[in-house]
Amino acid sequence: MTYVCIRCGRKWTVCSQSDHASGSICEPCMIDYVRCKQRNQGFEDCFKKATEVCSEGECTWHELCCRDL
Repeated sequence: MTYVCIRCGRKWTVCSQSDHASGSICEPCMIDYVRCKQRNQGFEDCFKKATEVCSEGECTWHELCCRDL
């Protein structure tokens, strides 16, 4: 499946090549989007910057951000 970022137009393929395409959001655009939302919610714009589990448990994005740590 080929994906096309709905923000920047970047294309990437997951699994096998196919004629089908779907809209999604690439990782760099997702990070920018979430950091903007964090600032708007009054939190530090730290999404995916942490090297250890963060203490901002009330942040909407906390679980997603800490998932890879």
